[in-house]
Amino acid sequence: MIEEDLAKRIERYFRIEEEAIKKIRISPAEGSFLRKIAEDNMEMIMSYYSDAKDFYRKGDLINAFAALNYSYGWIDAGVRLGIFDGAGDHRLFTLYE
Repeated sequence: MIEEDLAKRIERYFRIEEEAIKKIRISPAEGSFLRKIAEDNMEMIMSYYSDAKDFYRKGDLINAFAALNYSYGWIDAGVRLGIFDGAGDHRLFTLYE
């Protein structure tokens, strides 16, 4: 029962993260230092997200949940810092104002 509940929660978080990934846009200008930071952050997001998917497929729910939370943390931090534009979505992101 606990494993089933965890699997459902992870599936819900995958849907939320997929929505967030589709919404965010890299904010800094091409060629800028912050653009490179944003691109590096996006790479981390997608790496942890991919890891979460792999763990989930293998039935490793604890590590899937952990990787998914790491990935979303990178998204949320990037939006809050302003390297990603979250379109003012306070539901998906923890915005400063």
